[in-house]
Amino acid sequence: MPSPTPDEKDREIVQLLQGDPDVPHREIARKVGLSQPAVSARIHRLRNEGYLKIQVGLDADSVGLVLAKVDVVSLEPQALVESFRNCPLLVNALFTSGRTNATLFFVGESAEHLQTIVDVHLRPLPSVQGVEFQIITGSFHPWILPVSVTADRCDRTVCGYSCASCRYYQIDRCPGCPATIHYKGRFWQTSPAPLVPSA
Repeated sequence: MPSPTPDEKDREIVQLLQGDPDVPHREIARKVGLSQPAVSARIHRLRNEGYLKIQVGLDADSVGLVLAKVDVVSLEPQALVESFRNCPLLVNALFTSGRTNATLFFVGESAEHLQTIVDVHLRPLPSVQGVEFQIITGSFHPWILPVSVTADRCDRTVCGYSCASCRYYQIDRCPGCPATIHYKGRFWQTSPAPLVPSA
């Protein structure tokens, strides 16, 4: 049986939470003309029914990361996206219709870092027939992204590359993958972690 459509009070509650996810329930109650327990019950129901999702993440621009949108023509878009599933720099991917059939969103420490991801890890894939790479320069609304802020440190990237042997890494165009012991960037910098052998 389908869930009931949200009513006007539900929509007001969602609108307030979109403006400030931390707004207290009693403040919402005052603004929408309901009791605090009624608001809490509605929020609980809206979450259970899938109408309301709270996402925790980072605003890439405010933490000094650069965001790129990469539109791809691939013979195997599902397999392509799956191959980047554990990449700490991939924040989301969409399957699309039209000239391109997959859109990937990556974060990096510079435009050069992102260009390296595309040139080294994406363009050479046999299933990739075309790539359009764009740096995101702004957004109409704040865009909160699920940026991975930790990564296990291995000697190779999750896609099997050795940063130390990459020419972009050697000329400091790319700081390396945050999931490797070779990473020399700033955002994912942590105290040295024990070496985890790659598979």
